[in-house]
Amino acid sequence: MMTALFERISLHAQQYPQREAVVTAQATLSYAELQQRVELLSASFKQLNLRHLALWGVNSMDWIVADLAAQKAGMTVIPVPLFFTAAQVRHLLSDSQTELLCILDESFSAPEWMLNLAQDMSGDEIFIAGQLHARFFQLELAVHYSSSLQTQHPAKITYTSGSTGTPKGVCLAEDTIESITHSLSQALASSQLGRHLCLIPFATLLENIAGIYVALSMGRAVVVGEVSQFGLVSNHTFDTQRFVNTVQSYQIESVILLPQMLKAIVEYSATHGAAGFKMLKFIAVGGGKVSADLLKQFQQLNLPVYEGYGLSECASVVSLNLPGARRIGSVGRILPHVEVEIVANSEVVVKGNAMLGYVNDMAATPYIHTGDAGYFDEEGYLYITGRIKQMIISSFGRNISPEWVESNSLTEPEIQQIAIFGEAQPHLSAVIYAPDDTPDQQLAVALQRANSRMPDYAQIKHWCRSAEPFSLNNQMLTDNGKLRRQQIQQKFQAELIPDESQLNFA
Repeated sequence: MMTALFERISLHAQQYPQREAVVTAQATLSYAELQQRVELLSASFKQLNLRHLALWGVNSMDWIVADLAAQKAGMTVIPVPLFFTAAQVRHLLSDSQTELLCILDESFSAPEWMLNLAQDMSGDEIFIAGQLHARFFQLELAVHYSSSLQTQHPAKITYTSGSTGTPKGVCLAEDTIESITHSLSQALASSQLGRHLCLIPFATLLENIAGIYVALSMGRAVVVGEVSQFGLVSNHTFDTQRFVNTVQSYQIESVILLPQMLKAIVEYSATHGAAGFKMLKFIAVGGGKVSADLLKQFQQLNLPVYEGYGLSECASVVSLNLPGARRIGSVGRILPHVEVEIVANSEVVVKGNAMLGYVNDMAATPYIHTGDAGYFDEEGYLYITGRIKQMIISSFGRNISPEWVESNSLTEPEIQQIAIFGEAQPHLSAVIYAPDDTPDQQLAVALQRANSRMPDYAQIKHWCRSAEPFSLNNQMLTDNGKLRRQQIQQKFQAELIPDESQLNFA
């Protein structure tokens, strides 16, 4: 039960009962109505005396109400990522010992396999009072109940498929979530932000906490709906015009974006100008490395982009650039709820606000070894230089972060996606996805421009094209949009072996 958040919602409901809390295309929920709905559903949940609720559905008003009500009832909430396969969802339900599955189904669009899966897992459909467009299934899972999950009782279990494809459950305690919510609310207070657009699916911890919880804690409104209508059409497609229309029609002042969306916005602005984004006061960006060049282009457009850094194991955000405390290329200063140190191998280690552990491995540790390499500047800004395990060591002994080279290349509009390789090689090679109508010669010129900004050892000397975008479907991206380098390298192994005659094209 997240006491502090519910106290804040209750206070807003008392002081400003008619203030908008949740806005959709169809309806608006005031703070008084939100509190009433959460309490009604929470009372129904308490009567069931169940501990673990899995929540499946697109972003909606009901998703927020169900999430808050379950936590108010003292239940562990397990958001189910919409892109998970049937096998991954089955693993999640069994692994997390889910007793109650909530399928939010406002337009009766839940896939048949999801309903079949619920029934297949001995799920009896039950009625729960609470003004929700939802179907509830009480699952009778034949699982061995982990004593660690029973004693620790996390407030939330967030699943990521990572790079292996088997979902791992990160267990987060109530006070861990409350402390990040408070820290971000305080950091953003002076910006006096209005409506926040929830553009990333709620099963993503970053939007769940930094979007919903932070906005409601601050007494702001969240604009929600199925994310494709706002521009996030799929894991690798962003419709910038749709996003502009949303910002203008809903008068959006803050949003969380992924790096690929920033690139699309810069390209859109080159043709249409940046006037459509002028209402935005705070554009947070995370989930991957952003090139300093791309951020400088945003600065020239006078768009307020603030890069941050975090990971699920620390309940999302660890550091963030802020108005009056922003340094391009850095991921900002450390927020007050955590401490960060750089250890001997340049790894970023986070202390405080750590997870309870993973499901079936609840060995809590005060330190989270992030696997990211980084450093601090003299004014306390954190810089992330890449993944330690993915560091490329060339045959000339140079240490090269592939993320550094990739983020630089992605500044070029022709290059939609890129993966860099070159372990024990004299030169870097790349697999590039560009639209079919981009000729090879145009791509070569774009790479020349990208190479001109890099030292010789970090220039791309050989490349090949991917016929389709890297995506979840073809196993080349993880659930949060990161490259599955091993799979990409295996698929393009033959084309990545350079022909010596091609090496000096760029």
